[in-house]
Amino acid sequence: MKALFVAASGQDAGKTTTCIGLFNLFHSMGFKTGFIKPVGQSYVEVDDLIVDKDSLLMKVVYDLEDDLQWMSPVIIPSGFTTDYIKNRQKYGHLQDKIVEGFEMVARDKDVVIVEGTGHAGVGSIINLSNATVAKLIGASAILVAHGGIGSSIDEVTLNAALFQQQGVEIIGVVINKVLESKYDKIKEIVADDLQYKKFSPLGFLPYKPLLSMPHMYQIKKRVNAELLSGEKGLNEFVEHVAIAAMAPQNMLPHLKNHSLVITPGDRVDNILVTISSHLMQQETHLKISGLLLTGGFVPDDNIMNLLKKTDIPVLRCEEDTYTVASKVFSLTVKTQASDLSKLEMIKSLYLDHIDQEALIGKMGLKG
Repeated sequence: MKALFVAASGQDAGKTTTCIGLFNLFHSMGFKTGFIKPVGQSYVEVDDLIVDKDSLLMKVVYDLEDDLQWMSPVIIPSGFTTDYIKNRQKYGHLQDKIVEGFEMVARDKDVVIVEGTGHAGVGSIINLSNATVAKLIGASAILVAHGGIGSSIDEVTLNAALFQQQGVEIIGVVINKVLESKYDKIKEIVADDLQYKKFSPLGFLPYKPLLSMPHMYQIKKRVNAELLSGEKGLNEFVEHVAIAAMAPQNMLPHLKNHSLVITPGDRVDNILVTISSHLMQQETHLKISGLLLTGGFVPDDNIMNLLKKTDIPVLRCEEDTYTVASKVFSLTVKTQASDLSKLEMIKSLYLDHIDQEALIGKMGLKG
């Protein structure tokens, strides 16, 4: 059995996406594959069990038989680290829980994918850094870094140092979210420098805008909005955001296909322009993904009746336009089990852009 620790150079580098893609890759090569996220910070409750969201995602997407309690052995809720520092003796069992969970998942597997949390040093405060956990379970590691040149190499070098300090072998590097307009240049230069620094470049994944697009239901949750109408449209993707706090004639140039329109709830003019643009799709080629009304205002019954005749999800927030827009722009998009188009894209990307021969060779697997 081989354990592969998927670590990242920083937040939102693409660890979970990489785990989804690699799981499918190993499975397609005939390896019985398991998954564990030893230390989780973002969690949900499932049948009275607190588990990491990514462990739940992998279990649902790949219909895994392993119990969630083993796939997500340690959860770090808010306030945990403070209590840990004050009462260290109470938490001596955490490493044992991780080892037990890993052993249970690994029992009948050829490969276990182990997802890290944040950059290499996250978890150090409770003696469970990514590097410490990788060493604890005897895993080799790959590093996932953002697409770029100088910044990517700097991030890889910094994070690799902590793993190397713990004696964890880094078998390769995956560069994620590489802009297609710079793909060839970045692949050539970064691959050359990684090899010079004794790192194996395992793949360069092109940036796909779809993977960063939120659904309307994710927008609703992020801004804690009330749904006024259009429930069926909550699964729509948001590709663009148009802040419509200006006169209608100045708003129109900002409308694009699959836009979320954010406007004060008493700007009837902009609401009517949004409705018109959406209903005239054959001429405007504009499908409005959603309308987010700010300031706590609700349009009168006549306007609401018009909105209900469209399939546009209409949300209402008490907060002002600037505050709401800031929350929308700061939203970190996570892949959901229901995102079938995203999941298929991720699987295809990793099948097409990962050096499979190098990966299984570095891991000591027999294909």
